Amino acid sequence: MTRSQLNRSMAALAEGERGAFDAVYRTLWPVLTQLVATMCADRMIAEDIAQQAMLKIMARVSTFDPSKDALAWSMTIAVNEYRSYRRKLGNRAGSQVTASIEPVNNDTPEAIATQDDLRAAARAVLGQLRAQDREVLIAAIYDGLRPPLAGAAFRKRLQRALAHTRLIWKRHYGDDRHG
Repeated sequence: MTRSQLNRSMAALAEGERGAFDAVYRTLWPVLTQLVATMCADRMIAEDIAQQAMLKIMARVSTFDPSKDALAWSMTIAVNEYRSYRRKLGNRAGSQVTASIEPVNNDTPEAIATQDDLRAAARAVLGQLRAQDREVLIAAIYDGLRPPLAGAAFRKRLQRALAHTRLIWKRHYGDDRHG
C-alpha cells in the first residue's frame, strides 16, 4: 500500500468506515513494530509497545486530520508509547529501591574508571558517525532542537543513525544484547 492509499484508508477509518481497518492495520503493523524494534533491544517488548501504539491509534482515529500524513501521525504515537514505557520503567526502578540494596558509590576509583571508560567508548563511537547522524541522535536523545527536516525524514535519518551506531559499537565492543 502506498502512503497516499494509507492516508485515504486512515481518513476513511476516521469517518467510521470499518472496511478500512484491515488496510490500515496491515500497513501500519510491520512499520510500527520495526520502528519500535530499532529503539528497543527486546523484540517482545517492542511488539508489546507497538501493540499499545496500535490500540491508541485506533482509539484516536476519529481525531485524525486527513490533511496530515497518516504514517507520521501513527509513528509519533508509537514513539510516544516507547517514551512512556521508558519513563515508567525508570520510575519503577526508582520506586523499587529497598533497604537491602546498598547505595552505589560513584566516587570509588573503580566506578570513576568505569565511567571514564564508558564515556571514552561512547565518544569513540559517536566520533565515527557522520555529522548529520550525530546531530539527529543528539536531538532525539535530549529532545532538543531538530534539524530542519520533515517528521518522516527525521525518523528515517534517526533510524539510519541508530543502525550505524549499533554497527560501530558491535565492531569495537561486541554485541551484549540479550534476546
